[in-house]
Amino acid sequence: MLRQYHRFRLLLKINGVVYSFERPHFLNTMESFKEYKIIVADAGLRPAVLALLKENDLPVTDLDEKKKPLFACIDHQKLVGTGGLELLRDCALLRSISIRKALQRKGLGSFIVGELEKVVMQRGMNCLYLLTTTAQDFFAARGYEKIDREEASAEIKDTAQFSSICPSSAVVMRKFLS
Repeated sequence: MLRQYHRFRLLLKINGVVYSFERPHFLNTMESFKEYKIIVADAGLRPAVLALLKENDLPVTDLDEKKKPLFACIDHQKLVGTGGLELLRDCALLRSISIRKALQRKGLGSFIVGELEKVVMQRGMNCLYLLTTTAQDFFAARGYEKIDREEASAEIKDTAQFSSICPSSAVVMRKFLS
C-alpha cells in the first residue's frame, strides 16, 4: 500500500501580521507528493473562488472583502477548495467551504475547516457558527452541534446568511473552540 505525505500550510495576513501553520496529514489513496496552501483570496484569486462557490451551489451575493474574508486552498497554483469566515464581534460564522468535485472526500474540507477554526481562535473568538442544508453529518463529525435557531447569538441572527440567504430549513450548528 502506498502512502502519500501531504504537507498543509496556511499563510495569511491579518492586520499586517503574517501567520503560518504547517501540519502533516497522511492519506493512503494517492501516489505522489502534493503541497496544499491556504491563502487569503486577493483580488486576483477572488473571481476563481466565487466561480467555485457557484459551481457548488453556495451563495455569493453578500460576500464583501472586508468583513467576510475568503480563503483559497491551492495545489500547484491551482484552486482546489475554498473557505470563508464572517468575522463578528464575539463570534464568527463559517462560510463557503467548497472543494472541486473531483477532489471531494479526500480530507481537504476537514483541513480547511480546521485552519479556519485556528484563524477564529487567533482573533480571540471562541465560538464558531454555521448554517447548512447538506453537510450536517460532515460538521457533526468535526465537533459541531446542531442548535435551535433561537439559540444562535444575536450577532449571528443579524447576518444576511441567517436572516435571508439560507432557507429557514437550514440547520444551525455551533462549536465552542478551545
